[in-house]
Amino acid sequence: MEQDPQKRLKEFHGKTCVVETKLDQTFIGRCSRFENDNLIMVDLDHLHGGWDKNIDKLESAINMGHWPVIKKVFIPKPDITRMELLVKKPWENGVGEWKQEPGAQATGAAAD
Repeated sequence: MEQDPQKRLKEFHGKTCVVETKLDQTFIGRCSRFENDNLIMVDLDHLHGGWDKNIDKLESAINMGHWPVIKKVFIPKPDITRMELLVKKPWENGVGEWKQEPGAQATGAAAD
């Protein structure tokens, strides 16, 4: 299965996804598109720490929905360490992790 989230955009577009970054952040929100090598997500929640530090909050998002506190965010593709549809509960089975392309550097997400 292809793990590069940009190549799986058709699967992710408009659906609630969970994204973990190199900067130890987790985002839960709707996947919009990739633009200029940035993932654009809308109506999202931001959690400090990776998936393993936020299991209870991720389970709550599955059961009751996430609480959107950010309208839009741009996440540089090189910063993404894991990305998957929220309904697949990727923190339980380790899916969603993908290998970075050589030379990719972390830059940080920017909220709009």
